[in-house]
Amino acid sequence: MNCIVIDDEPLAREKIRLLVEQDVSLQLLGCFSGAARAADFMELNPVDLVFLDVQMPGGCGLEFARQLNKETMVVFTSAYTEYALNSYDVNAIDYLVKPVHPNRFAQAVQKALDYADMKRYRKLQQQQAIATQQDHVFIRSDRRLHRVVFNECLYIEGVKDYCLLHMVGRKLMVGINLKALLEQLPQDLFVRISKSVVVNFRHVTSLNNQDVQIGEQELAIGNAYREYLFSFFVAHHVVGR
Repeated sequence: MNCIVIDDEPLAREKIRLLVEQDVSLQLLGCFSGAARAADFMELNPVDLVFLDVQMPGGCGLEFARQLNKETMVVFTSAYTEYALNSYDVNAIDYLVKPVHPNRFAQAVQKALDYADMKRYRKLQQQQAIATQQDHVFIRSDRRLHRVVFNECLYIEGVKDYCLLHMVGRKLMVGINLKALLEQLPQDLFVRISKSVVVNFRHVTSLNNQDVQIGEQELAIGNAYREYLFSFFVAHHVVGR
Protein backbone atom coordinates (compact mmCIF):
# COMPACT_ATOMS: atom_id res chain seq x y z
CA MET A 1 0.00 0.00 0.00
CA ASN A 2 1.19 3.50 -0.85
CA CYS A 3 1.30 5.65 2.27
CA ILE A 4 2.40 9.05 3.60
CA VAL A 5 3.17 10.43 7.06
CA ILE A 6 1.85 13.78 8.30
CA ASP A 7 3.17 15.07 11.63
CA ASP A 8 4.50 18.47 12.69
CA GLU A 9 6.88 16.92 15.24
CA PRO A 10 10.18 15.90 13.54
CA LEU A 11 10.99 13.11 16.01
CA ALA A 12 7.51 11.61 15.85
CA ARG A 13 7.53 11.86 12.06
CA GLU A 14 10.90 10.11 11.91
CA LYS A 15 9.68 7.33 14.21
CA ILE A 16 6.70 6.56 11.97
CA ARG A 17 8.92 6.78 8.89
CA LEU A 18 11.25 4.12 10.28
CA LEU A 19 8.33 1.86 11.19
CA VAL A 20 6.87 2.22 7.70
CA GLU A 21 10.15 1.41 5.98
CA GLN A 22 10.49 -1.75 8.08
CA ASP A 23 7.11 -3.04 6.89
CA VAL A 24 7.32 -4.81 3.51
CA SER A 25 3.58 -4.28 2.86
CA LEU A 26 3.98 -0.47 2.83
CA GLN A 27 5.53 1.86 0.28
CA LEU A 28 6.39 5.28 1.72
CA LEU A 29 5.73 8.09 -0.75
CA GLY A 30 6.56 11.04 1.48
CA CYS A 31 6.64 12.68 4.91
CA PHE A 32 5.03 16.06 5.59
CA SER A 33 5.04 18.50 8.48
CA GLY A 34 1.60 19.90 7.64
CA ALA A 35 -1.69 19.04 5.97
CA ALA A 36 -1.49 21.69 3.22
CA ARG A 37 1.62 20.29 1.53
CA ALA A 38 0.29 16.76 1.94
CA ALA A 39 -2.98 17.76 0.26
CA ASP A 40 -1.07 19.19 -2.73
CA PHE A 41 0.92 15.96 -3.00
CA MET A 42 -2.21 13.82 -2.87
CA GLU A 43 -3.76 15.77 -5.73
CA LEU A 44 -1.16 14.24 -8.06
CA ASN A 45 -0.29 10.94 -6.36
CA PRO A 46 -2.52 8.02 -5.34
CA VAL A 47 -2.26 7.39 -1.60
CA ASP A 48 -3.87 4.34 0.03
CA LEU A 49 -3.03 5.06 3.66
CA VAL A 50 -2.23 8.19 5.70
CA PHE A 51 -0.56 8.19 9.10
CA LEU A 52 -1.97 11.44 10.43
CA ASP A 53 -1.23 13.45 13.58
CA VAL A 54 -4.40 14.70 15.26
CA GLN A 55 -3.11 18.05 16.51
CA MET A 56 -0.94 20.23 14.27
CA PRO A 57 -0.34 23.99 14.06
CA GLY A 58 -2.47 25.56 11.33
CA GLY A 59 -4.79 22.61 10.90
CA CYS A 60 -6.60 19.80 12.72
CA GLY A 61 -5.95 16.26 11.59
CA LEU A 62 -9.60 15.33 12.08
CA GLU A 63 -10.74 18.10 9.74
CA PHE A 64 -8.15 17.09 7.15
CA ALA A 65 -9.34 13.48 7.32
CA ARG A 66 -12.92 14.57 6.58
CA GLN A 67 -11.75 16.13 3.32
CA LEU A 68 -10.00 13.00 2.06
CA ASN A 69 -11.34 10.71 -0.62
CA LYS A 70 -13.43 7.97 1.00
CA GLU A 71 -11.10 5.39 -0.54
CA THR A 72 -8.12 6.74 1.43
CA MET A 73 -7.54 5.02 4.77
CA VAL A 74 -6.39 6.94 7.85
CA VAL A 75 -4.46 5.86 10.94
CA PHE A 76 -4.33 8.65 13.52
CA THR A 77 -1.30 9.24 15.72
CA SER A 78 -1.44 11.36 18.86
CA ALA A 79 0.05 11.83 22.30
CA TYR A 80 -3.47 12.30 23.66
CA THR A 81 -6.03 9.53 24.12
CA GLU A 82 -9.04 11.86 24.42
CA TYR A 83 -9.32 12.24 20.63
CA ALA A 84 -9.74 8.51 20.04
CA LEU A 85 -13.55 8.58 20.08
CA ASN A 86 -13.61 11.46 17.57
CA SER A 87 -11.53 9.40 15.16
CA TYR A 88 -14.47 7.05 14.64
CA ASP A 89 -16.47 9.96 13.21
CA VAL A 90 -14.21 9.91 10.16
CA ASN A 91 -14.01 6.10 9.91
CA ALA A 92 -10.36 5.91 10.88
CA ILE A 93 -8.72 2.49 10.60
CA ASP A 94 -6.94 2.87 13.95
CA TYR A 95 -5.69 5.31 16.58
CA LEU A 96 -2.08 5.04 17.74
CA VAL A 97 -0.89 6.72 20.94
CA LYS A 98 2.63 8.14 20.92
CA PRO A 99 5.22 6.90 21.45
CA VAL A 100 4.07 4.23 19.00
CA HIS A 101 5.18 0.71 19.85
CA PRO A 102 6.23 -1.45 16.84
CA ASN A 103 3.77 -4.22 17.71
CA ARG A 104 0.91 -1.75 17.98
CA PHE A 105 1.96 -0.21 14.67
CA ALA A 106 1.95 -3.65 13.03
CA GLN A 107 -1.60 -4.24 14.29
CA ALA A 108 -2.78 -1.00 12.71
CA VAL A 109 -1.17 -1.89 9.39
CA GLN A 110 -2.83 -5.31 9.46
CA LYS A 111 -6.21 -3.65 10.04
CA ALA A 112 -5.60 -1.49 6.96
CA LEU A 113 -4.60 -4.53 4.90
CA ASP A 114 -7.71 -6.43 6.03
CA TYR A 115 -9.91 -3.46 5.17
CA ALA A 116 -8.32 -3.16 1.71
CA ASP A 117 -8.91 -6.88 1.13
CA MET A 118 -12.55 -6.45 2.16
CA LYS A 119 -13.00 -3.63 -0.37
CA ARG A 120 -11.49 -5.78 -3.13
CA TYR A 121 -13.83 -8.63 -2.16
CA ARG A 122 -16.85 -6.34 -2.35
CA LYS A 123 -15.75 -5.14 -5.78
CA LEU A 124 -15.45 -8.74 -6.92
CA GLN A 125 -18.94 -9.42 -5.62
CA GLN A 126 -20.22 -6.49 -7.69
CA GLN A 127 -18.57 -7.87 -10.79
CA GLN A 128 -20.03 -11.30 -10.10
CA ALA A 129 -23.51 -9.76 -9.81
CA ILE A 130 -23.56 -9.78 -13.61
CA ALA A 131 -23.39 -12.98 -15.64
CA THR A 132 -22.70 -12.20 -19.28
CA GLN A 133 -24.38 -14.18 -22.07
CA GLN A 134 -24.45 -13.65 -25.88
CA ASP A 135 -27.12 -11.00 -26.40
CA HIS A 136 -28.12 -10.31 -22.82
CA VAL A 137 -26.99 -10.21 -19.21
CA PHE A 138 -28.55 -11.51 -16.04
CA ILE A 139 -28.50 -8.74 -13.45
CA ARG A 140 -29.17 -9.28 -9.77
CA SER A 141 -31.79 -6.90 -8.36
CA ASP A 142 -34.27 -7.24 -5.50
CA ARG A 143 -32.95 -10.72 -4.71
CA ARG A 144 -33.78 -11.95 -8.22
CA LEU A 145 -31.84 -12.41 -11.45
CA HIS A 146 -33.36 -10.33 -14.23
CA ARG A 147 -32.69 -11.09 -17.89
CA VAL A 148 -31.73 -7.85 -19.62
CA VAL A 149 -31.57 -8.04 -23.41
CA PHE A 150 -29.05 -5.52 -24.74
CA ASN A 151 -31.36 -4.27 -27.49
CA GLU A 152 -34.11 -3.56 -24.95
CA CYS A 153 -31.89 -1.32 -22.79
CA LEU A 154 -32.29 2.32 -23.84
CA TYR A 155 -29.90 4.04 -21.44
CA ILE A 156 -28.46 3.74 -17.93
CA GLU A 157 -28.23 6.33 -15.16
CA GLY A 158 -25.64 6.08 -12.40
CA VAL A 159 -26.81 7.09 -8.92
CA LYS A 160 -23.88 6.82 -6.44
CA ASP A 161 -23.27 3.06 -6.08
CA TYR A 162 -26.41 2.08 -7.99
CA CYS A 163 -27.54 2.08 -11.60
CA LEU A 164 -31.02 2.68 -12.98
CA LEU A 165 -31.58 0.83 -16.25
CA HIS A 166 -34.19 2.38 -18.52
CA MET A 167 -35.62 -0.53 -20.51
CA VAL A 168 -38.33 -0.78 -23.11
CA GLY A 169 -41.45 -0.76 -20.92
CA ARG A 170 -39.75 -0.98 -17.53
CA LYS A 171 -36.99 0.27 -15.23
CA LEU A 172 -34.53 -1.76 -13.18
CA MET A 173 -32.34 -0.70 -10.23
CA VAL A 174 -29.13 -2.66 -9.67
CA GLY A 175 -26.58 -2.38 -6.86
CA ILE A 176 -23.42 -1.73 -8.88
CA ASN A 177 -21.73 1.50 -9.92
CA LEU A 178 -21.85 2.77 -13.49
CA LYS A 179 -18.18 2.15 -14.29
CA ALA A 180 -18.31 -1.48 -13.15
CA LEU A 181 -21.55 -2.11 -15.07
CA LEU A 182 -20.22 -0.57 -18.29
CA GLU A 183 -17.18 -2.87 -18.16
CA GLN A 184 -19.53 -5.86 -18.38
CA LEU A 185 -21.51 -4.56 -21.39
CA PRO A 186 -20.62 -4.74 -25.12
CA GLN A 187 -18.20 -1.88 -25.77
CA ASP A 188 -19.39 -1.47 -29.36
CA LEU A 189 -22.99 -0.96 -28.24
CA PHE A 190 -22.96 1.07 -25.01
CA VAL A 191 -21.14 4.39 -24.68
CA ARG A 192 -20.77 6.83 -21.81
CA ILE A 193 -21.96 10.38 -22.62
CA SER A 194 -21.47 11.95 -19.18
CA LYS A 195 -20.31 11.11 -15.68
CA SER A 196 -23.70 9.63 -14.83
CA VAL A 197 -25.22 8.39 -18.13
CA VAL A 198 -24.49 5.54 -20.55
CA VAL A 199 -26.56 5.14 -23.72
CA ASN A 200 -27.29 2.29 -26.10
CA PHE A 201 -26.28 3.87 -29.42
CA ARG A 202 -28.76 1.70 -31.36
CA HIS A 203 -31.59 3.63 -29.69
CA VAL A 204 -30.15 7.11 -30.32
CA THR A 205 -32.49 8.97 -32.69
CA SER A 206 -30.34 12.14 -32.95
CA LEU A 207 -27.55 14.08 -31.28
CA ASN A 208 -25.75 17.40 -31.40
CA ASN A 209 -22.97 19.06 -29.40
CA GLN A 210 -25.22 19.43 -26.37
CA ASP A 211 -27.33 16.31 -26.00
CA VAL A 212 -28.30 12.86 -27.19
CA GLN A 213 -31.94 12.10 -27.94
CA ILE A 214 -33.48 8.69 -27.28
CA GLY A 215 -37.17 8.76 -28.12
CA GLU A 216 -38.59 11.82 -26.32
CA GLN A 217 -35.74 11.87 -23.78
CA GLU A 218 -32.88 14.38 -24.20
CA LEU A 219 -29.71 13.43 -22.31
CA ALA A 220 -27.00 16.04 -21.78
CA ILE A 221 -23.46 15.36 -23.04
CA GLY A 222 -20.64 16.00 -20.56
CA ASN A 223 -17.82 18.23 -21.76
CA ALA A 224 -15.18 15.62 -20.96
CA TYR A 225 -17.00 12.98 -23.02
CA ARG A 226 -17.96 14.99 -26.13
CA GLU A 227 -14.91 14.29 -28.31
CA TYR A 228 -14.87 10.56 -27.57
CA LEU A 229 -18.64 10.29 -28.09
CA PHE A 230 -18.52 11.74 -31.61
CA SER A 231 -15.54 9.61 -32.58
CA PHE A 232 -17.48 6.58 -31.32
CA PHE A 233 -20.48 7.41 -33.46
CA VAL A 234 -18.38 8.11 -36.53
CA ALA A 235 -16.70 4.74 -36.13
CA HIS A 236 -20.02 2.90 -35.90
CA HIS A 237 -21.81 3.19 -39.23
CA VAL A 238 -22.37 6.94 -39.48
CA VAL A 239 -23.10 7.84 -43.11
CA GLY A 240 -22.84 11.31 -44.68
CA ARG A 241 -21.19 14.58 -43.67
